[in-house]
Amino acid sequence: MAHRLHAPLAAMAFVAAVAFAPVGASAGPGWTPPASDPAAVELYKLARDKKTHFTDPATKQTWGRAQIFVDAPMKDVRAAILDYGNWSQFIKRFQKSKLLKKEGNGSAEVYLQMPILKGAATLWAVEKFEAPVPDGKGEKIVGKYLKGNVDDLQAIWRYRPVDDSHTVVTLDIYVQPKLAVPDKLMVSQREDAAGEGCLGVKDRAQQTWKMVAVKKP
Repeated sequence: MAHRLHAPLAAMAFVAAVAFAPVGASAGPGWTPPASDPAAVELYKLARDKKTHFTDPATKQTWGRAQIFVDAPMKDVRAAILDYGNWSQFIKRFQKSKLLKKEGNGSAEVYLQMPILKGAATLWAVEKFEAPVPDGKGEKIVGKYLKGNVDDLQAIWRYRPVDDSHTVVTLDIYVQPKLAVPDKLMVSQREDAAGEGCLGVKDRAQQTWKMVAVKKP
């Protein structure tokens, strides 16, 4: 009787091992991004979000930027970003996210609510996200401010494949509240928001990819 249980138990052990494997583990031992893609190599070794900022020379606005290596295909990254109504479930920066309208061309209007300054203020905005468009080897999604209790909120998602099962994601964010907040402090807030966005999309995309791997025979 015992030998009949070996196969089912082995299958259950395999599924459990995949389900509870550390996020990003499916790259496999010894795998690294190609040396011809230094940005992917850097982010892969970093194993977390890389946060920086830059100033737009045209507007003089200082944006927050985050980049991250994702152990999942670009299609899963795209699906996570486009899941606007559920952002608050996997991007911890947002208290609320609600899809208000989706156009036939793929653009969408989304309600977003998020705290800043450790909860001292709560910002909300209705943002219009354009449909994904080609951007180099990958795609980008541009978000523009429509209305809310902020002066401005802009976001640009960029994502590109490293290969068939790995992706680099970049998120640029500019948010400016109506409150009199020193710009130096807002720069760190923008960087943190971008970082949390990248981390959330990474987790969601990798979970989706892991589920597909488990279902494969």
